[in-house]
Amino acid sequence: MRGISREEAIALCAKVREQNQASLASPSRPLCWQCQQESDGEVDGSYMARKPGFLGCDLVNRQRTRSERVRR
Repeated sequence: MRGISREEAIALCAKVREQNQASLASPSRPLCWQCQQESDGEVDGSYMARKPGFLGCDLVNRQRTRSERVRR
């Protein structure tokens, strides 16, 4: 999987957070919450920034895959 730009990663992360906040029973909600707590809202401290190309967060990668499928 190719890397993504910082701006695209931030937009995908915001979408993931929005979806997790909309559902109290989401299984990915704790992971998203933990990332926000550990990074203090800083992009460079988030899970997505832990791998080159902002590929460190499974939730962001899943959202990216979904959005690419819709584009096709």
